[in-house]
Formats: sequence, C-alpha cells, structure tokens
Amino acid sequence: MSILVIGAGQIGPHVATLLAERGEAVTVATRSGSGPEHPLVTRTRLDATDASALDRAFADVDVVHLCVHASAYRPDVWGRELPPLERAVLAAAERHGVHVVYPESVYAFDTNAPLGTDLRVAPRSALGRIRATLLERRAASTARTTSVVASDFYGPGAAMAHGGDRMVGPAASGRTVRPLGRVDLPHAWTYLPDLAAAMVAAADATAGPDVVLAPVVHASQHELALAYARAAGRDDVRVRAVPAWALRAVGVVNADVRAMAEMSYLFTEPLLVDEGATIMPATPLDVAAAAVVDPASRSTVARP
Repeated sequence: MSILVIGAGQIGPHVATLLAERGEAVTVATRSGSGPEHPLVTRTRLDATDASALDRAFADVDVVHLCVHASAYRPDVWGRELPPLERAVLAAAERHGVHVVYPESVYAFDTNAPLGTDLRVAPRSALGRIRATLLERRAASTARTTSVVASDFYGPGAAMAHGGDRMVGPAASGRTVRPLGRVDLPHAWTYLPDLAAAMVAAADATAGPDVVLAPVVHASQHELALAYARAAGRDDVRVRAVPAWALRAVGVVNADVRAMAEMSYLFTEPLLVDEGATIMPATPLDVAAAAVVDPASRSTVARP
C-alpha cells in the first residue's frame, strides 16, 4: 500500500511514525517539507490546494491521511481555509481512486447523550457548523472517505489542547492547573497515539462506515491532572478552574477567546462516548500519562 500523510501538526507525525515503525514506507507532505525523521519516512513539499500538485502526489497513492489544521482556532479562519482544502483533496481523490482518512472532532455532533454508533449531526457552535459542512461534503463525494472522530486530545504533541501541555507542565511541577469550566465532570479524552492507530486501522480496513469513533478514556479534568501529577511522583494536584463566563467576557474583545468560549459547553457538561462503539480499545490513562510526563517510558503499542 502506498500511503501519503498530508500535514505535520499534532496528528500527522504520529500517523507517519506509526506506519514507519511497522515497516511501511510513507510520504509526509507539507508546505514547508517538514515531518518526522525516520528511514522509512520521505518528506516533501506540497500545496494541498493546488490541483496539479495533488494530481502528481496522488498518482501512485492508495491512502491519504489528511491531517492539516487551520492556521488559527477561529470560525472565520476555518471557513476560509478548510473548505477549499477539502474540496481540492476530495476532487483529486475522486480522480485517482484514493481513500482519504480524516481526524475529526466531536464538534459537529450531538453531545447531549453519549456518542455511539448512531451519531447525530447537531452542531452547537460556528466551528461545529463548519465541521458539519465538511462531513456532508465527504459523504457526497464518490471517493471513499473515513472520518475518525476523536475527543479532546492529550498525549505527546498536544501542545495547546486542554489536556495537553497547558495541563501537563503545572500538574507535573506542582503548580496550579487552570482548566476551563467544570473540573469534576466526566469527559472523554483521546490519546494522540491512539488516534493515529485508529486512523491506520481505518485505512487498513477493506470496508467500513464513513464515520468511526477513535478510542477514548473517561476522566474529569481533575482526574486527568492528577494522573499527570502521579506520573511525576506527586500525590496530589492543585486545580483552579477558569469559569466559562470569564472567557465570554474576554471574548467580547478577543476573537480567539470568543471562539474558545463558544466551545465551553464541552467543559461545562459531561462529554461521554460509548467505549464499546470505538474502533479499538484505548491506552489506559495511567500508561498514557506516564508516557507524556516521561517520554523515556514510551513504547510502541502493537496495533492491528
């Protein structure tokens, strides 16, 4: 199988590295030519909105993992950057018979009940409406697509995620962790290496649904912070939440914070996923937290 990973942000490097570690040759394409260093990873430059460049890149490819992020976490930026990118990629995939695998978020879906096999599109934000439009276009394409729905990221490379570096550093060093919203509610989290494994498994499958759920663990924000603290040898963690109303107040004059405030319902209500409906089991929380706090403890998890 010939595999192309487009994008080298939070997700792309995990997908490429997992493929390379199981002996697959993989090409990582970005505008800058960046990507993980591995003997089986080839790095190249690509403008994924350029139809002729995509035709050249897709000519001998079976699977594309489209792992490109927008340049800012705002609806205006997402609306400007993501639809043209996906239109170009889908058109190229249709011309060349390529299977496109996407990391997807929960933003487009109804989160009032646990997410399971019967996912209902019901966005509650501007960002969610953009995600819903992208999912609709994938479903209408003649190309085969698989969207792997992940919850909030944690793990190596989750730089600005709610459960990522902004939580890891304070929890591991004994400083106060300042998460958003309620810290005592159950919340589904996706470990980035698990998301990569789920995307690879979706690509390996000869058939399957258009939308699948990535592995998750459930933990409150306090419990996740405590897992990081314990991985660093600490018995407790100090947590002081930033209330959603404070984000909304700042969002009046700051577009980036306004976008984050609109998504705050994910942290002021429970976020649940039916773990039996996910594509594979998740890495246990304590194992994942240890791998984040102490990279030397990481080991490659055997995946199908």
